[in-house]
Amino acid sequence: MKNRIRHHVNPLSILKEHHFDGFDNLYDIVVDIGAFKGEFIAGLLEQFPEHNYIALEVRARMAQYLRKRFKEYDNVVVFDGDATRNLKNILLPSQKAGAFIREIYVNFPDPWPKKRHNKRRIITKKFLKSTEEWLDPRTTWIFQTDRKDLFDDTVAILDECNYAYEFFDAPPYGVTTDWENAKVTAGQKIYRMRFWVAAPERNVAEDKKSAYENAVAERLAGAVAFVILTVLYWCGTDDGH
Repeated sequence: MKNRIRHHVNPLSILKEHHFDGFDNLYDIVVDIGAFKGEFIAGLLEQFPEHNYIALEVRARMAQYLRKRFKEYDNVVVFDGDATRNLKNILLPSQKAGAFIREIYVNFPDPWPKKRHNKRRIITKKFLKSTEEWLDPRTTWIFQTDRKDLFDDTVAILDECNYAYEFFDAPPYGVTTDWENAKVTAGQKIYRMRFWVAAPERNVAEDKKSAYENAVAERLAGAVAFVILTVLYWCGTDDGH
């Protein structure tokens, strides 16, 4: 990363499209939009190594760095380009196959403060309306920023869409980014919220419990199958003697 990487990149100018058939399992998927150096995914990996992770980074060279950083992990994939253009193509095949898109993180995105540039932001009314049409309503978005104006604008967008939200104070799972650490050290406030498609029947606690139980059951079934095959192998070996 010796070469300089542009901090501000207009995502709407990047027309590259990605398609992803999914992981080779149905474990829960966590998405990090604007993954930057990958420190947030790295922190989540330590606590939840069984999850699958998708990192989206608008800058191609930074995405290349992320691929090198996580090359040893089969459960981490990285895509560059415009997240709003590609999110459906990347997530929908996995969702259709039965995987649960657990969380989508938007951590400290470019605020694009000038009004004429607001359409370059990740969270827009148009984008959220489009995701309502296909994204599992159980999926939780987590939005974090040090910009009060961006936070307020995002809340206003949610109020116009079919989304419910709640504010919270502590970093999710205690995981922070380098940007957040620098801002907190400088004494700045961090604004955080969760939001999701407002469905009356939704029960967040039950969703998480169900997804966890399914993952445990899948891993247990694999372990049992391994034990059975091992026993059968040794029984066959004994018969051969």
